[in-house]
Amino acid sequence: MITSSKEKRELGTKAEKMGLSSENLKTQRDEEGQEQKNLGSRISASAAYQIAASAASYLHSHTRTILPFISSSPENSKGPSKDSSGSDSSSDMINSDVASLMATTDSVTAVVAAKEEVKQAVADDLNSTHSSPCEWFICDDDQSATRFFVIQGSETLASWQANLLFEPVQFEGLDVLVHRGIYEAAKGMYEQMLPEVRSHLKLHGKRATFRFTGHSLGGSLSLLINLMLLIRGEVPASSLLPVVTFGSPSIMCGGDSLLRKLGLPRSHIQAIIMHRDIVPRAFSCNYPDHVAELLKAINGNFRHLPCLKNQKLLYAPMGQVLILQPEEKFSPHHHLLPSGTGLYCLTCQVSDNDSEEKLLLAAQRVFFNSPHPLEILSDRSAYGSEGTIQRDHDMNSYLKCVRGVIRQELKRIRKTKREQRRKIWWPLVLPHDINAGGIILGRSVATMNAGQDQFNFAGVLQTGRESLKRFSRLVASQYRHLFVVLLLPAKLLLVGAFSLISLR
Repeated sequence: MITSSKEKRELGTKAEKMGLSSENLKTQRDEEGQEQKNLGSRISASAAYQIAASAASYLHSHTRTILPFISSSPENSKGPSKDSSGSDSSSDMINSDVASLMATTDSVTAVVAAKEEVKQAVADDLNSTHSSPCEWFICDDDQSATRFFVIQGSETLASWQANLLFEPVQFEGLDVLVHRGIYEAAKGMYEQMLPEVRSHLKLHGKRATFRFTGHSLGGSLSLLINLMLLIRGEVPASSLLPVVTFGSPSIMCGGDSLLRKLGLPRSHIQAIIMHRDIVPRAFSCNYPDHVAELLKAINGNFRHLPCLKNQKLLYAPMGQVLILQPEEKFSPHHHLLPSGTGLYCLTCQVSDNDSEEKLLLAAQRVFFNSPHPLEILSDRSAYGSEGTIQRDHDMNSYLKCVRGVIRQELKRIRKTKREQRRKIWWPLVLPHDINAGGIILGRSVATMNAGQDQFNFAGVLQTGRESLKRFSRLVASQYRHLFVVLLLPAKLLLVGAFSLISLR
Protein backbone atom coordinates (compact mmCIF):
# COMPACT_ATOMS: atom_id res chain seq x y z
CA MET A 1 0.00 0.00 0.00
CA ILE A 2 1.42 3.39 -1.02
CA THR A 3 -1.28 6.00 -0.44
CA SER A 4 -4.96 6.74 -0.96
CA SER A 5 -7.36 9.63 -1.39
CA LYS A 6 -8.25 9.34 2.30
CA GLU A 7 -4.61 9.72 3.28
CA LYS A 8 -4.15 12.67 0.92
CA ARG A 9 -7.22 14.31 2.40
CA GLU A 10 -5.95 13.80 5.94
CA LEU A 11 -2.52 15.16 5.03
CA GLY A 12 -4.08 18.22 3.43
CA THR A 13 -6.18 18.94 6.51
CA LYS A 14 -3.23 18.57 8.88
CA ALA A 15 -0.97 20.59 6.61
CA GLU A 16 -3.37 23.53 6.70
CA LYS A 17 -3.43 23.43 10.47
CA MET A 18 0.37 23.13 10.82
CA GLY A 19 1.30 25.45 7.95
CA LEU A 20 3.23 22.72 6.09
CA SER A 21 2.94 21.34 2.59
CA SER A 22 1.27 17.96 2.14
CA GLU A 23 4.51 16.33 0.98
CA ASN A 24 6.52 17.62 3.95
CA LEU A 25 3.83 16.45 6.33
CA LYS A 26 3.79 13.01 4.71
CA THR A 27 7.58 12.73 5.09
CA GLN A 28 7.37 13.80 8.71
CA ARG A 29 4.64 11.28 9.45
CA ASP A 30 6.48 8.44 7.71
CA GLU A 31 9.59 9.12 9.78
CA GLU A 32 7.57 8.94 12.97
CA GLY A 33 6.09 5.62 11.82
CA GLN A 34 2.47 6.57 12.45
CA GLU A 35 -0.18 4.39 10.88
CA GLN A 36 -2.92 5.77 8.66
CA LYS A 37 -6.23 5.87 10.47
CA ASN A 38 -9.41 4.85 8.74
CA LEU A 39 -11.47 8.00 8.32
CA GLY A 40 -15.18 7.46 8.17
CA SER A 41 -17.03 4.36 7.10
CA ARG A 42 -17.86 3.18 3.60
CA ILE A 43 -21.41 3.93 2.57
CA SER A 44 -23.39 0.71 2.43
CA ALA A 45 -25.07 -0.54 -0.72
CA SER A 46 -28.50 -0.05 0.81
CA ALA A 47 -27.87 3.71 1.05
CA ALA A 48 -27.01 4.14 -2.64
CA TYR A 49 -30.53 5.16 -3.57
CA GLN A 50 -30.65 7.76 -0.82
CA ILE A 51 -27.42 9.20 -2.20
CA ALA A 52 -28.99 9.39 -5.65
CA ALA A 53 -31.96 11.27 -4.22
CA SER A 54 -29.68 13.64 -2.29
CA ALA A 55 -27.65 14.35 -5.43
CA ALA A 56 -30.83 14.96 -7.39
CA SER A 57 -32.18 17.34 -4.77
CA TYR A 58 -28.88 19.19 -4.56
CA LEU A 59 -28.59 19.74 -8.30
CA HIS A 60 -32.27 20.56 -8.65
CA SER A 61 -32.07 23.20 -5.94
CA HIS A 62 -29.20 24.91 -7.81
CA THR A 63 -31.21 25.19 -11.01
CA ARG A 64 -34.72 25.83 -9.67
CA THR A 65 -34.41 29.59 -9.91
CA ILE A 66 -33.31 29.38 -13.54
CA LEU A 67 -35.49 26.63 -14.96
CA PRO A 68 -39.30 27.00 -15.15
CA PHE A 69 -39.87 23.22 -15.17
CA ILE A 70 -42.73 21.73 -13.19
CA SER A 71 -41.84 19.21 -10.56
CA SER A 72 -42.83 15.60 -10.98
CA SER A 73 -44.73 15.72 -7.68
CA PRO A 74 -48.48 15.57 -8.28
CA GLU A 75 -50.35 18.78 -7.51
CA ASN A 76 -53.40 16.98 -6.23
CA SER A 77 -51.57 15.12 -3.50
CA LYS A 78 -52.80 17.48 -0.75
CA GLY A 79 -55.35 15.03 0.49
CA PRO A 80 -55.96 11.32 0.29
CA SER A 81 -57.81 9.88 -2.65
CA LYS A 82 -59.11 6.46 -3.52
CA ASP A 83 -58.59 4.44 -6.64
CA SER A 84 -61.06 2.04 -8.23
CA SER A 85 -60.29 -0.63 -5.66
CA GLY A 86 -61.03 1.75 -2.80
CA SER A 87 -57.51 1.83 -1.36
CA ASP A 88 -55.83 5.01 -0.16
CA SER A 89 -53.30 6.57 -2.54
CA SER A 90 -52.02 9.58 -0.57
CA SER A 91 -48.53 10.99 -1.08
CA ASP A 92 -47.15 9.20 1.97
CA MET A 93 -47.80 5.89 0.21
CA ILE A 94 -45.01 6.62 -2.27
CA ASN A 95 -41.98 4.66 -1.12
CA SER A 96 -38.46 6.08 -0.98
CA ASP A 97 -37.31 4.25 -4.11
CA VAL A 98 -40.00 5.79 -6.32
CA ALA A 99 -39.41 9.21 -4.75
CA SER A 100 -35.70 8.87 -5.47
CA LEU A 101 -36.39 7.96 -9.09
CA MET A 102 -38.75 10.96 -9.52
CA ALA A 103 -36.23 13.36 -7.97
CA THR A 104 -33.42 12.01 -10.14
CA THR A 105 -35.56 12.37 -13.28
CA ASP A 106 -36.23 16.03 -12.43
CA SER A 107 -32.53 16.50 -11.71
CA VAL A 108 -31.36 15.02 -15.03
CA THR A 109 -33.73 17.29 -16.95
CA ALA A 110 -32.54 20.29 -14.95
CA VAL A 111 -28.85 19.60 -15.49
CA VAL A 112 -29.18 18.93 -19.22
CA ALA A 113 -31.13 22.17 -19.76
CA ALA A 114 -29.25 24.31 -17.27
CA LYS A 115 -27.36 27.42 -18.33
CA GLU A 116 -23.61 27.23 -18.85
CA GLU A 117 -22.72 29.12 -15.66
CA VAL A 118 -24.60 26.56 -13.57
CA LYS A 119 -22.94 23.61 -15.28
CA GLN A 120 -19.54 25.30 -15.05
CA ALA A 121 -20.01 25.72 -11.31
CA VAL A 122 -20.66 21.99 -10.99
CA ALA A 123 -17.64 21.28 -13.23
CA ASP A 124 -15.40 23.47 -11.07
CA ASP A 125 -16.46 21.50 -8.00
CA LEU A 126 -15.54 18.26 -9.76
CA ASN A 127 -12.24 19.54 -11.17
CA SER A 128 -10.64 20.08 -7.78
CA THR A 129 -7.29 18.90 -6.46
CA HIS A 130 -8.55 19.02 -2.88
CA SER A 131 -11.40 16.51 -3.20
CA SER A 132 -12.30 13.43 -5.21
CA PRO A 133 -15.70 12.23 -6.41
CA CYS A 134 -14.52 8.67 -5.73
CA GLU A 135 -12.10 7.15 -3.28
CA TRP A 136 -8.89 5.81 -4.85
CA PHE A 137 -6.00 3.66 -3.66
CA ILE A 138 -2.43 3.13 -4.89
CA CYS A 139 -0.36 0.02 -4.22
CA ASP A 140 2.82 -1.53 -5.65
CA ASP A 141 3.98 -4.93 -6.80
CA ASP A 142 7.72 -4.69 -6.15
CA GLN A 143 8.62 -7.82 -8.12
CA SER A 144 7.14 -6.55 -11.39
CA ALA A 145 7.68 -2.83 -10.66
CA THR A 146 3.97 -2.28 -11.31
CA ARG A 147 2.01 0.47 -9.58
CA PHE A 148 -1.74 -0.12 -9.34
CA PHE A 149 -4.29 2.71 -9.31
CA VAL A 150 -7.67 1.45 -8.07
CA ILE A 151 -10.71 3.76 -8.12
CA GLN A 152 -14.06 3.05 -6.44
CA GLY A 153 -17.46 3.67 -7.98
CA SER A 154 -20.26 6.14 -7.23
CA GLU A 155 -20.64 6.48 -3.48
CA THR A 156 -20.59 10.24 -2.81
CA LEU A 157 -22.58 13.32 -3.73
CA ALA A 158 -19.76 14.54 -6.00
CA SER A 159 -19.76 11.26 -7.91
CA TRP A 160 -23.46 11.67 -8.70
CA GLN A 161 -22.76 15.21 -9.88
CA ALA A 162 -20.22 13.76 -12.31
CA ASN A 163 -22.72 11.15 -13.53
CA LEU A 164 -25.49 13.67 -14.19
CA LEU A 165 -23.39 16.19 -16.11
CA PHE A 166 -23.25 13.95 -19.19
CA GLU A 167 -23.17 16.43 -22.07
CA PRO A 168 -20.34 15.92 -24.63
CA VAL A 169 -17.19 18.07 -24.68
CA GLN A 170 -13.87 17.80 -26.52
CA PHE A 171 -11.28 15.49 -24.95
CA GLU A 172 -7.76 16.87 -24.57
CA GLY A 173 -8.14 19.08 -27.64
CA LEU A 174 -8.62 16.07 -29.92
CA ASP A 175 -11.39 15.20 -32.36
CA VAL A 176 -13.07 12.99 -29.76
CA LEU A 177 -16.07 13.81 -27.54
CA VAL A 178 -16.29 12.74 -23.92
CA HIS A 179 -18.74 12.79 -21.00
CA ARG A 180 -18.18 16.24 -19.45
CA GLY A 181 -18.80 15.45 -15.79
CA ILE A 182 -16.50 12.43 -15.69
CA TYR A 183 -13.83 14.25 -17.69
CA GLU A 184 -13.86 17.17 -15.23
CA ALA A 185 -13.55 14.75 -12.32
CA ALA A 186 -10.69 12.95 -14.09
CA LYS A 187 -8.74 16.19 -14.52
CA GLY A 188 -8.83 16.87 -10.79
CA MET A 189 -7.92 13.30 -9.90
CA TYR A 190 -5.12 13.34 -12.50
CA GLU A 191 -3.37 16.16 -10.65
CA GLN A 192 -3.67 14.29 -7.37
CA MET A 193 -2.17 11.09 -8.80
CA LEU A 194 0.55 12.67 -10.95
CA PRO A 195 3.17 12.94 -8.13
CA GLU A 196 2.79 9.22 -7.44
CA VAL A 197 3.25 8.47 -11.15
CA ARG A 198 6.41 10.55 -11.40
CA SER A 199 7.93 9.10 -8.23
CA HIS A 200 7.42 5.55 -9.52
CA LEU A 201 9.03 6.44 -12.87
CA LYS A 202 11.95 8.04 -11.06
CA LEU A 203 12.46 4.96 -8.90
CA HIS A 204 12.18 2.23 -11.56
CA GLY A 205 12.88 4.01 -14.84
CA LYS A 206 12.01 2.00 -17.94
CA ARG A 207 10.99 -1.01 -15.80
CA ALA A 208 8.11 0.96 -14.29
CA THR A 209 4.61 -0.06 -15.38
CA PHE A 210 1.17 1.23 -14.41
CA ARG A 211 -2.17 -0.55 -14.10
CA PHE A 212 -5.43 1.41 -13.81
CA THR A 213 -8.66 -0.26 -12.80
CA GLY A 214 -11.98 0.62 -11.22
CA HIS A 215 -15.66 -0.19 -10.85
CA SER A 216 -18.53 1.81 -12.37
CA LEU A 217 -17.59 5.52 -12.39
CA GLY A 218 -14.15 4.53 -11.08
CA GLY A 219 -13.51 2.45 -14.21
CA SER A 220 -14.37 5.38 -16.48
CA LEU A 221 -12.06 7.66 -14.49
CA SER A 222 -9.27 5.05 -14.75
CA LEU A 223 -9.65 4.96 -18.52
CA LEU A 224 -9.44 8.75 -18.90
CA ILE A 225 -6.48 9.20 -16.53
CA ASN A 226 -4.59 6.43 -18.31
CA LEU A 227 -5.06 8.09 -21.70
CA MET A 228 -4.30 11.57 -20.32
CA LEU A 229 -0.92 10.37 -19.01
CA LEU A 230 -0.04 9.17 -22.51
CA ILE A 231 -1.41 12.18 -24.41
CA ARG A 232 0.29 14.67 -22.10
CA GLY A 233 3.62 12.85 -22.43
CA GLU A 234 4.03 11.88 -18.78
CA VAL A 235 4.20 8.11 -19.38
CA PRO A 236 5.27 6.17 -22.52
CA ALA A 237 2.82 3.71 -24.04
CA SER A 238 5.15 0.81 -23.18
CA SER A 239 4.70 1.53 -19.47
CA LEU A 240 0.89 1.58 -19.54
CA LEU A 241 -0.69 -1.82 -19.01
CA PRO A 242 -4.24 -2.45 -20.29
CA VAL A 243 -6.98 -0.71 -18.32
CA VAL A 244 -9.48 -3.11 -16.73
CA THR A 245 -12.92 -1.70 -15.92
CA PHE A 246 -15.87 -3.37 -14.17
CA GLY A 247 -19.44 -2.29 -14.91
CA SER A 248 -18.38 1.11 -16.24
CA PRO A 249 -20.53 3.27 -18.53
CA SER A 250 -19.33 4.18 -22.02
CA ILE A 251 -18.15 7.79 -21.95
CA MET A 252 -16.58 8.48 -25.37
CA CYS A 253 -17.79 9.01 -28.90
CA GLY A 254 -14.93 7.97 -31.18
CA GLY A 255 -12.97 6.10 -28.54
CA ASP A 256 -11.77 3.27 -30.79
CA SER A 257 -10.49 5.74 -33.37
CA LEU A 258 -8.58 7.51 -30.57
CA LEU A 259 -6.89 4.23 -29.63
CA ARG A 260 -5.77 3.78 -33.23
CA LYS A 261 -4.40 7.35 -33.38
CA LEU A 262 -2.42 6.72 -30.19
CA GLY A 263 -1.05 3.46 -31.57
CA LEU A 264 -2.81 1.37 -28.91
CA PRO A 265 -4.56 -1.95 -29.59
CA ARG A 266 -8.23 -2.41 -28.87
CA SER A 267 -7.27 -4.70 -25.98
CA HIS A 268 -5.70 -1.74 -24.17
CA ILE A 269 -9.19 -1.13 -22.76
CA GLN A 270 -10.76 -4.28 -21.31
CA ALA A 271 -14.33 -3.50 -20.28
CA ILE A 272 -15.78 -6.30 -18.13
CA ILE A 273 -19.55 -6.02 -17.73
CA MET A 274 -22.13 -8.19 -16.02
CA HIS A 275 -24.52 -9.78 -18.50
CA ARG A 276 -27.54 -7.76 -17.27
CA ASP A 277 -25.88 -4.69 -15.76
CA ILE A 278 -27.83 -1.53 -16.59
CA VAL A 279 -24.97 0.95 -16.07
CA PRO A 280 -22.82 -0.02 -19.10
CA ARG A 281 -26.00 0.10 -21.20
CA ALA A 282 -27.13 3.53 -19.99
CA PHE A 283 -25.31 5.59 -22.64
CA SER A 284 -24.80 2.83 -25.24
CA CYS A 285 -28.38 1.67 -25.78
CA ASN A 286 -30.69 2.79 -28.57
CA TYR A 287 -32.20 6.22 -27.83
CA PRO A 288 -35.69 6.69 -29.31
CA ASP A 289 -36.09 9.53 -31.79
CA HIS A 290 -38.23 11.65 -29.47
CA VAL A 291 -35.61 11.39 -26.69
CA ALA A 292 -32.81 12.33 -29.10
CA GLU A 293 -34.80 15.32 -30.36
CA LEU A 294 -35.50 16.44 -26.80
CA LEU A 295 -31.80 16.33 -25.89
CA LYS A 296 -30.91 18.31 -29.01
CA ALA A 297 -33.63 20.88 -28.30
CA ILE A 298 -32.63 21.65 -24.71
CA ASN A 299 -28.85 21.35 -25.08
CA GLY A 300 -27.00 22.42 -28.22
CA ASN A 301 -24.00 20.18 -27.50
CA PHE A 302 -26.06 17.11 -28.36
CA ARG A 303 -26.93 18.45 -31.82
CA HIS A 304 -23.41 17.78 -33.09
CA LEU A 305 -22.83 14.46 -31.31
CA PRO A 306 -21.97 11.91 -34.07
CA CYS A 307 -22.97 8.90 -31.99
CA LEU A 308 -26.46 10.29 -31.37
CA LYS A 309 -26.85 11.40 -34.98
CA ASN A 310 -25.55 8.25 -36.69
CA GLN A 311 -26.03 5.44 -34.16
CA LYS A 312 -28.83 6.75 -31.92
CA LEU A 313 -26.72 6.39 -28.78
CA LEU A 314 -24.83 8.87 -26.63
CA TYR A 315 -21.45 7.18 -26.21
CA ALA A 316 -20.14 4.06 -27.94
CA PRO A 317 -18.46 1.06 -26.26
CA MET A 318 -14.69 1.37 -26.35
CA GLY A 319 -11.95 -1.24 -26.46
CA GLN A 320 -12.53 -4.93 -25.85
CA VAL A 321 -15.88 -5.90 -24.31
CA LEU A 322 -15.88 -8.93 -22.01
CA ILE A 323 -19.23 -10.22 -20.76
CA LEU A 324 -19.31 -11.79 -17.31
CA GLN A 325 -22.12 -14.24 -16.62
CA PRO A 326 -22.68 -15.64 -13.10
CA GLU A 327 -24.35 -18.85 -12.06
CA GLU A 328 -28.01 -19.05 -13.01
CA LYS A 329 -29.11 -19.35 -9.37
CA PHE A 330 -27.58 -15.91 -8.75
CA SER A 331 -28.91 -14.18 -11.89
CA PRO A 332 -30.79 -15.60 -14.91
CA HIS A 333 -28.48 -16.33 -17.82
CA HIS A 334 -28.53 -14.08 -20.88
CA HIS A 335 -30.40 -15.51 -23.87
CA LEU A 336 -27.52 -14.60 -26.21
CA LEU A 337 -24.97 -16.53 -24.14
CA PRO A 338 -24.50 -20.20 -23.26
CA SER A 339 -25.92 -21.14 -19.87
CA GLY A 340 -23.63 -21.33 -16.86
CA THR A 341 -20.76 -19.30 -15.50
CA GLY A 342 -18.39 -17.82 -18.07
CA LEU A 343 -16.43 -14.87 -19.39
CA TYR A 344 -17.14 -14.14 -23.06
CA CYS A 345 -15.28 -11.72 -25.32
CA LEU A 346 -16.88 -9.80 -28.17
CA THR A 347 -14.10 -9.55 -30.74
CA CYS A 348 -13.30 -9.80 -34.43
CA GLN A 349 -10.28 -10.64 -36.54
CA VAL A 350 -7.90 -7.77 -37.19
CA SER A 351 -8.06 -7.01 -40.91
CA ASP A 352 -8.39 -4.18 -43.38
CA ASN A 353 -11.85 -5.39 -44.27
CA ASP A 354 -14.59 -3.20 -42.80
CA SER A 355 -17.05 -6.09 -42.76
CA GLU A 356 -15.46 -7.60 -39.63
CA GLU A 357 -15.63 -4.27 -37.83
CA LYS A 358 -19.26 -3.77 -38.84
CA LEU A 359 -20.10 -7.26 -37.62
CA LEU A 360 -18.54 -6.50 -34.23
CA LEU A 361 -20.43 -3.21 -33.91
CA ALA A 362 -23.68 -4.98 -34.80
CA ALA A 363 -23.03 -7.64 -32.12
CA GLN A 364 -22.31 -4.96 -29.53
CA ARG A 365 -25.47 -3.09 -30.45
CA VAL A 366 -27.62 -6.19 -30.08
CA PHE A 367 -26.11 -7.04 -26.71
CA PHE A 368 -26.33 -3.52 -25.23
CA ASN A 369 -30.02 -3.40 -26.14
CA SER A 370 -30.79 -6.85 -24.71
CA PRO A 371 -32.24 -6.07 -22.28
CA HIS A 372 -32.82 -2.38 -22.95
CA PRO A 373 -32.47 -0.14 -19.85
CA LEU A 374 -36.13 0.86 -20.17
CA GLU A 375 -37.06 -2.82 -20.00
CA ILE A 376 -35.02 -3.20 -16.82
CA LEU A 377 -36.54 -0.09 -15.25
CA SER A 378 -40.08 -1.23 -16.08
CA ASP A 379 -39.69 -4.21 -13.75
CA ARG A 380 -40.81 -3.41 -10.19
CA SER A 381 -38.31 -5.92 -8.79
CA ALA A 382 -35.43 -3.84 -10.18
CA TYR A 383 -35.52 -1.26 -7.39
CA GLY A 384 -34.23 -1.20 -3.84
CA SER A 385 -31.18 -2.66 -2.15
CA GLU A 386 -32.37 -6.17 -3.03
CA GLY A 387 -33.42 -5.32 -6.59
CA THR A 388 -31.96 -6.63 -9.83
CA ILE A 389 -30.25 -3.30 -10.62
CA GLN A 390 -28.23 -3.49 -7.41
CA ARG A 391 -27.64 -7.23 -7.83
CA ASP A 392 -26.21 -6.97 -11.35
CA HIS A 393 -24.10 -3.85 -10.76
CA ASP A 394 -22.76 -4.17 -7.23
CA MET A 395 -18.99 -4.65 -6.94
CA ASN A 396 -19.47 -7.64 -4.64
CA SER A 397 -21.50 -9.32 -7.40
CA TYR A 398 -18.65 -8.79 -9.84
CA LEU A 399 -16.17 -10.19 -7.33
CA LYS A 400 -18.31 -13.25 -6.68
CA CYS A 401 -18.77 -13.90 -10.40
CA VAL A 402 -15.07 -13.47 -11.20
CA ARG A 403 -14.17 -15.95 -8.48
CA GLY A 404 -16.68 -18.41 -9.93
CA VAL A 405 -15.09 -18.11 -13.37
CA ILE A 406 -11.62 -18.60 -11.90
CA ARG A 407 -12.71 -21.74 -10.04
CA GLN A 408 -14.26 -23.12 -13.20
CA GLU A 409 -11.11 -22.36 -15.21
CA LEU A 410 -8.86 -24.00 -12.60
CA LYS A 411 -10.99 -27.15 -12.77
CA ARG A 412 -10.68 -27.17 -16.55
CA ILE A 413 -6.89 -26.72 -16.35
CA ARG A 414 -6.54 -29.58 -13.84
CA LYS A 415 -8.68 -31.83 -16.03
CA THR A 416 -6.60 -30.98 -19.11
CA LYS A 417 -3.37 -31.73 -17.24
CA ARG A 418 -4.70 -35.11 -16.12
CA GLU A 419 -5.61 -35.98 -19.70
CA GLN A 420 -2.17 -34.90 -20.89
CA ARG A 421 -0.48 -37.07 -18.25
CA ARG A 422 -2.53 -40.05 -19.41
CA LYS A 423 -1.49 -39.47 -23.01
CA ILE A 424 2.19 -39.34 -21.96
CA TRP A 425 2.23 -42.28 -19.52
CA TRP A 426 0.05 -44.84 -21.26
CA PRO A 427 2.12 -45.11 -24.46
CA LEU A 428 5.25 -45.38 -22.33
CA VAL A 429 3.93 -48.08 -20.04
CA LEU A 430 1.73 -50.19 -22.32
CA PRO A 431 3.43 -52.58 -24.81
CA HIS A 432 3.03 -52.06 -28.56
CA ASP A 433 1.25 -55.38 -29.15
CA ILE A 434 -1.65 -54.67 -26.78
CA ASN A 435 -5.02 -54.99 -28.47
CA ALA A 436 -7.13 -51.89 -27.82
CA GLY A 437 -10.19 -54.09 -27.57
CA GLY A 438 -8.90 -56.01 -24.54
CA ILE A 439 -6.25 -58.41 -23.31
CA ILE A 440 -7.03 -61.94 -22.26
CA LEU A 441 -5.62 -62.67 -18.83
CA GLY A 442 -6.19 -66.37 -18.34
CA ARG A 443 -9.73 -66.66 -19.68
CA SER A 444 -11.05 -63.22 -18.69
CA VAL A 445 -11.04 -59.90 -20.48
CA ALA A 446 -10.31 -56.72 -18.44
CA THR A 447 -11.02 -53.39 -20.10
CA MET A 448 -11.92 -49.84 -19.05
CA ASN A 449 -13.96 -47.47 -21.17
CA ALA A 450 -12.87 -43.79 -21.24
CA GLY A 451 -14.94 -41.90 -23.75
CA GLN A 452 -14.46 -43.62 -27.10
CA ASP A 453 -11.08 -45.15 -26.20
CA GLN A 454 -10.55 -48.41 -24.31
CA PHE A 455 -7.65 -48.98 -21.96
CA ASN A 456 -6.60 -52.31 -20.46
CA PHE A 457 -4.78 -52.42 -17.13
CA ALA A 458 -4.19 -56.18 -17.36
CA GLY A 459 -1.54 -55.62 -20.04
CA VAL A 460 0.83 -54.15 -17.48
CA LEU A 461 0.51 -57.20 -15.25
CA GLN A 462 0.76 -59.79 -18.05
CA THR A 463 3.79 -58.35 -19.86
CA GLY A 464 6.07 -57.15 -17.10
CA ARG A 465 9.24 -57.59 -19.15
CA GLU A 466 7.92 -55.35 -21.91
CA SER A 467 6.88 -52.72 -19.36
CA LEU A 468 10.36 -52.78 -17.83
CA LYS A 469 11.88 -52.10 -21.25
CA ARG A 470 9.55 -49.16 -21.68
CA PHE A 471 10.50 -47.83 -18.25
CA SER A 472 14.18 -47.94 -19.21
CA ARG A 473 13.40 -45.94 -22.32
CA LEU A 474 11.50 -43.49 -20.12
CA VAL A 475 14.57 -42.97 -17.90
CA ALA A 476 16.79 -42.47 -20.96
CA SER A 477 14.44 -39.85 -22.39
CA GLN A 478 13.75 -36.28 -21.28
CA TYR A 479 11.95 -37.71 -18.24
CA ARG A 480 15.27 -38.72 -16.65
CA HIS A 481 14.52 -36.60 -13.59
CA LEU A 482 11.64 -38.96 -12.77
CA PHE A 483 14.17 -41.73 -12.21
CA VAL A 484 15.47 -39.96 -9.10
CA VAL A 485 11.94 -39.67 -7.72
CA LEU A 486 11.25 -43.37 -8.33
CA LEU A 487 14.70 -44.49 -7.11
CA LEU A 488 14.31 -43.02 -3.63
CA PRO A 489 11.43 -45.31 -2.53
CA ALA A 490 13.28 -48.28 -4.05
CA LYS A 491 16.38 -47.42 -2.04
CA LEU A 492 14.33 -47.18 1.16
CA LEU A 493 12.74 -50.54 0.38
CA LEU A 494 16.15 -52.20 -0.05
CA VAL A 495 17.46 -50.65 3.18
CA GLY A 496 14.41 -51.93 5.03
CA ALA A 497 14.80 -55.43 3.61
CA PHE A 498 18.49 -55.48 4.53
CA SER A 499 17.71 -54.38 8.09
CA LEU A 500 15.09 -57.13 8.41
CA ILE A 501 17.52 -59.79 7.18
CA SER A 502 20.23 -58.55 9.60
CA LEU A 503 17.86 -58.78 12.54
CA ARG A 504 17.00 -62.35 11.67
